[in-house]
Amino acid sequence: MSDSFLPRIQSVFYAVFDVKQGPKIVFQVPEGLIATTVADVDPVSPSSPSDLYRPSRLHPPSRRQSDALFYFDDISKYVIPPSQLCGRLVTCATKNHRIIGFPVELRGKYMRNFFRYNLCFVFDRPADLSCYEPIVRKVSRVLSSCEKESGFLSNPDTALAIHPILEQLYEDLNSYSETSIPVDPFNSIELKIFPFYPNPPAVHDWMVPLALINITKRVEDNWDLSMVKVCKYIDGTNHVSRIAHLADCDIAVTRKAISHLLFYQVVMTIDIFQYSNMYTLGKSVQWLADEVHVREECGPYVTRPGNPIPDWPKLLRLYSRLKPGKTVLEWMEEHNVHQLGIDIRRFTSFGVIKGFLRRVHRWPSPHHSSGHRCAPAYPPELLELLDGEHHTDELAVRFEAGWPVLERWLAAAGGGASDGDLGRVCVIYR
Repeated sequence: MSDSFLPRIQSVFYAVFDVKQGPKIVFQVPEGLIATTVADVDPVSPSSPSDLYRPSRLHPPSRRQSDALFYFDDISKYVIPPSQLCGRLVTCATKNHRIIGFPVELRGKYMRNFFRYNLCFVFDRPADLSCYEPIVRKVSRVLSSCEKESGFLSNPDTALAIHPILEQLYEDLNSYSETSIPVDPFNSIELKIFPFYPNPPAVHDWMVPLALINITKRVEDNWDLSMVKVCKYIDGTNHVSRIAHLADCDIAVTRKAISHLLFYQVVMTIDIFQYSNMYTLGKSVQWLADEVHVREECGPYVTRPGNPIPDWPKLLRLYSRLKPGKTVLEWMEEHNVHQLGIDIRRFTSFGVIKGFLRRVHRWPSPHHSSGHRCAPAYPPELLELLDGEHHTDELAVRFEAGWPVLERWLAAAGGGASDGDLGRVCVIYR
């Protein structure tokens, strides 16, 4: 599965508390990725069961210390923590990696009357480990059951089986995101990783859903009827309110359907496209401009059929000329964009989708009544929304009016002369 959904496991290791050495790694996969100190215990006369399967005897280190991900001594107190942290999910981090485990302390007829162990997974530091938290808990739960039933972990004869279990965990979870590992005749480790999806953002009536996959081909007979109707009108141009009207669905149901699609990351939302919109470049353009996939995808996506595809430097120059205070229409006229055969809606949406172009909204600021009592030339409810918290896309959808009409209303509300003069109404661009 793609790394964009599930983080890749860099290493898996099994550690115990040794009565002489303290916390120590017994097995790790791949070998030698986590640097450990050389044991100074006499190999002839082992003092504890764990000495019988010391890593130095079974699997000599195959890597140099300089190739290691990190040193175990730096994190050992978190891998095998005090009793108070046992039985809890513990995550720690080094400079470049994160380690997640579920330390366990079992009481019984052991040396010092307890047995502590932990099976940990190592990931790159930026990785989101939410989907691996139930995996770590379940592995620990199964191993604890095996230990309580038969002494599987503390018995030197059966504890050797931990290494092949680590190998299968590492290979199967990275390759297939699931595994089935028989531990003993009565216990097995059955795991399947599911991507963790964060809660979607709130869906508003003025948002435009844009499909990231061909949704109509994924529709099945058991789908909700409202969802089926809503999906028919998701085309990257219809906003949520218009989709509800076209699909003859309640607006609340439509919002819920779009939210459901956002949760599974099959759609994203963009702004309503109008020639009065304003855009500006984001900081990510500094590195996205050199990305091969951006350069190759942009031209064919934004060019109308039957027209020659402009080269990337020309398209990038056009993007760089978009700025606050200049509408798309003014930008088109200044650079003769209509002669290049470019679909302007797709041109702006491509930049928004890739993340290097940002919409600049107009936010009308607080309005003070002029005191006249004549009938206003704008909806009375408009005044309540001129508080700097509602941008013009929201107002346009609510009152079913484009920016030219809204501009006249704002000028009337502020006592201005229109043509950019809005009187006491100030528009903030952000």
